[in-house]
Order: sequence, then structure tokens, then C-alpha cells
Amino acid sequence: MSAKRDSRTQQMIDDWNDGFRALTAEPRRQIVVALMEAPSGRRLSLPEAASPPYLLQDPEQLYLDLVNTHLPVLAEPGFVEWERDSLCVERGPTFEEVEVVFEALLAKADDIPPRLTDQCQRLEERQGDQS
Repeated sequence: MSAKRDSRTQQMIDDWNDGFRALTAEPRRQIVVALMEAPSGRRLSLPEAASPPYLLQDPEQLYLDLVNTHLPVLAEPGFVEWERDSLCVERGPTFEEVEVVFEALLAKADDIPPRLTDQCQRLEERQGDQS
């Protein structure tokens, strides 16, 4: 295998890992879905876009988690761009890479075990819609 192919293969693996890592925490999933539902180019206010109504969180802790963990995880691979001062987020140049993964989940919502969809408003809404 050539060095160029090894490099491209490793990049592909890293890109998939970044996409799945981005979706491993609820606030990050909420941000991705909120951006999917917003018109392209729209900036969303945080922490509102990261906080689902069914999950009560301490606002100060959520702010710290967003700034120190969640937003850097989404921003480093280019999924989002965010501003610390106004705490706003918008789609980044590679947003579609994480969007397509979540869209695939939504498309197969009926096949996802209920214990993974209970209390997940967006997945529950999609169950039964696939006729």
C-alpha cells in the first residue's frame, strides 16, 4: 500500500471518528439537530440550542461544559463555528459530515431499540413516520 493511500485511509478513519465523537454527548447532539433544523447560515444562541427541554441542567455547569468541552469537540473538525463572547454557534465548513450521520439515524428511527429513543424527542417523532 502506498504512503498516499495510507494517508487518505487514515484521514477517512479520523473523519469518521470525529463524526461519531461529536455525537457521543447529548448537548452536542442537540446542537447538531438544532443547526439541521435552522436555515443555512443562521447563528443559534447557546446554551438554548444545546439544552433539550426534557433534560434539566444547571445553566452555569452547561455553560462551562459547552465552552470547555462540547464546542471544541464540534469546532476542531470544522462541524461548527462558534463565538465565545456572544456564545453563538453556526454550521462549519464540514457540518454535512456530522449531519449525514444524524440523518441516517433519523431515517432508521423505527429500527432503533426503544430504550435508545425514549425521551429523545426527535427520534420518537420519526418513529412511525416512515410509511
